Amino acid sequence: ILPVLASLREAGIAAELYPDTVKMKKQMSYANSRRIPFVALVGEQEIKEGRITLKDMESGTQEKLTPADLVARFS
Repeated sequence: ILPVLASLREAGIAAELYPDTVKMKKQMSYANSRRIPFVALVGEQEIKEGRITLKDMESGTQEKLTPADLVARFS
């Protein structure tokens, strides 16, 4: 997770990591309250696949991307 976060920031993309281990609902509420447009989700399945699930907070759509594709998407 941290290398992906660093890659996003190096590309000039504003990114943050939720600092606590809490339930997903609380994390999504945080993102909504801060009007964060996209959330990158990394769970056990994503780790196995080497991918990141990108959620569009406005539409609710999700897609799986490689870390490199995630950075390219916003560059």
